[in-house]
Amino acid sequence: MRKMGSVLVLFLPMIALAVTPDFHVERLAVPGGSELITVFGPIAGAQGPADVPLLSVLRDDLGQADPESSRLRYVWVLTSMPPGLLQRAAGSLPFFYWRADVGRDPDKRPAPVIDLGSPARPVWHSIAGALTQVLALDPSGALIRTPTRSYRNNLEDQRRVRLLEGLAILSELEDDPEVNALLSDPELTEIETRLDLGAQMLGGLLTTEKIPSAYLKERTRAEEMRGHNWELLRQRAEANGLYFEPFGVNGSATHALLWIAAGDVDSPHKFDGQFLAISNPYQDPRLMNWKGYREERQGREMIPLALYALEYPKVPLLLVDFRDTHSPKRREMIRHAVTDTVSGVLGISKFGNWPYLFGSTAFNFVRVRHGAANNRNARLKAYAEVRQWLALDDSLPPELSRLLQQRLDMMGVNPMEQSVRRQAEVARRQYAALVRYATDPYGLPARIEHDRNRELTAYRHGAAARFGFRMASIATLGLADHREKESGAELEARLDRERRVASQTRFLEMVARSGPQAEIVWNMEEVRRAVDEIAALGIPRRSAGLVARIMRETQDEETRAICARALESLDAGAAGGGFEE
Repeated sequence: MRKMGSVLVLFLPMIALAVTPDFHVERLAVPGGSELITVFGPIAGAQGPADVPLLSVLRDDLGQADPESSRLRYVWVLTSMPPGLLQRAAGSLPFFYWRADVGRDPDKRPAPVIDLGSPARPVWHSIAGALTQVLALDPSGALIRTPTRSYRNNLEDQRRVRLLEGLAILSELEDDPEVNALLSDPELTEIETRLDLGAQMLGGLLTTEKIPSAYLKERTRAEEMRGHNWELLRQRAEANGLYFEPFGVNGSATHALLWIAAGDVDSPHKFDGQFLAISNPYQDPRLMNWKGYREERQGREMIPLALYALEYPKVPLLLVDFRDTHSPKRREMIRHAVTDTVSGVLGISKFGNWPYLFGSTAFNFVRVRHGAANNRNARLKAYAEVRQWLALDDSLPPELSRLLQQRLDMMGVNPMEQSVRRQAEVARRQYAALVRYATDPYGLPARIEHDRNRELTAYRHGAAARFGFRMASIATLGLADHREKESGAELEARLDRERRVASQTRFLEMVARSGPQAEIVWNMEEVRRAVDEIAALGIPRRSAGLVARIMRETQDEETRAICARALESLDAGAAGGGFEE
């Protein structure tokens, strides 16, 4: 076993540091003061031009170069698209767990995967859909309940896959200099965090100022999971005489392959499959007569056994079993079938049946402790990330990469999901449709104008007023849709002011939360500049309290003087209202 351990160490660095593929960025000016930023890169096995449009981001900068006046709006993942009518129909069929890759129109105007200007909207739509399901559809019986629940689950899973594909693309771009020249670190952080949280149930409710901390928290959690699963899988591989080979996104060990030496297959080696989820490879007739993929490594012939995701909570997640092609899919189908039977056919809900809630929670706790993969969203994330990574990265041998893509594609159980084999063609046609939409005065420019008007409404009116506007619009079928009176250049000028004030206000909120230690944590010159700018723009009532609080707690006399001058610019009534906390 000592000799085996030394061989294991030799295998570790071979794929762990994957080479980031070459990407480049193109900018397209959108009429009305915005720009479309598109990332191009290679896709494995793509026909035609080497560069494929992968992801587009709309930056609404009001025609200026100042980042304080810019807002990111939409993100399009061009390698996939929303399901067509036939796929939606297939997605409503209970217990139908095969991909129906028909009825799509790549030339149709692409739909963004997320609106960064309104990230909470999908959350409210999901809550409204869930309430409608529980209150209106579920009581109608199994014939209504089962297909509608199946449709909603498949649609949510398909949306999560598109978000996670976008996240996988961005993860490859973090250290690319050309991308970093056009998208700043805060912008990349915002997009990545929103895509990640958008795949979670209430993730869209995160406020903008908490994005950096959420990003760091998720990074730390992922690194801890990777480290734990790395060590667990390595130990299980060494204990069973197998070979452990990590690799992954942007040089991180997000996934791992297990190998066996062909010369060891017929040896009577003990095997403990806990946490590995594969059968005993020793003296397995399928391996003794192996006709599949193999590699020559350090004078030994190696046979791949399994692919695992290392970012799954608690245990490595089996994604590909090279000997039993359909085993991971069968397990996934069984999990989906159990969910569809319990919630759809039987109509049993955890929140409406307390004995079932406690029983299922206890059962899942025990099963997870023994290595069961019961987290549906985490399984979906692991599957989507490695599938997209294999399409973008060429660090694996081409034949092995192609084989893994085929096995992962076979795992698809969502009828609304898209095969990766047409990604390059779909991306090119989606991008062409997006360019047509962006250059049409009645297309994307008109939508941006509408969004700007809605943004100005959010700055001017509180949540209660906006809720009233929304209810009035719904009640009148859009006839009473509220719009601010400004438009064109006047709207842009108003928004420019509001965005600058909002940007400086967010900064001052972080300074105020530091309390009396602000001088140690922050550069006071930047604090003074922020106070000066909002004073020049006109301190709104919501910002006056922040300025007053900073003036009370800071010991920097120059900062106190600037804060006092800023507050003096307000009339007594506005200042008094602004000081309320």
